[in-house]
Amino acid sequence: MTLLLGAYFFLIAFILAHLEIQIEGPHGWAEKLPTWRWDGPRVRRWFGKPITGYHVCLATCILLFVHVPQFYGGSWEREADLLAMFFLLTVTWDFLWFACNRHFGVGRFRKGQVWWFPTWSFGVPRPYFMGITLSLCAALTPAIWTGEWAHRARSWALVFCELLALTMVVTVCTVRPRRRHPAGSHAPAPRAKLKSE
Repeated sequence: MTLLLGAYFFLIAFILAHLEIQIEGPHGWAEKLPTWRWDGPRVRRWFGKPITGYHVCLATCILLFVHVPQFYGGSWEREADLLAMFFLLTVTWDFLWFACNRHFGVGRFRKGQVWWFPTWSFGVPRPYFMGITLSLCAALTPAIWTGEWAHRARSWALVFCELLALTMVVTVCTVRPRRRHPAGSHAPAPRAKLKSE
């Protein structure tokens, strides 16, 4: 894994987040989309939210695209790197959906505001920790037979920090200051656009 690969996957995450914002708008987790939903107590116990056809198809499509390099000389190490990047991609893309979505923003990214993330730890949805853990495990798996634990851990940490830094930059750029109006006054009405004849 390299910094160039990390930047490329960040770009994919950024575009996917914006694509989903265009598709879902303010209704996260395909709440208003005409898609099938698999829901019930067992599903909620294991996943914390319903499984939707939209997300199954989208995740499968991304996994297939991510694996294209394997057709041009695949290896188990590359497979591990691709899976590690896929899991980091999902976490990054999901958070960017909140950061870039004008209907949500980072101000509403907290427990109780996001119904499809019922469990949180340290101010972050638990599935994010799961994705990061799966990514690290995938990245380190080849070290079982190569013994390159330090090298693989260092490469993963570098890409993880790069994605985190880029995500922070985008988040800072998308934070919208609240407009405050003096007590008793109202926000100015939006100006009507005149049609030029």
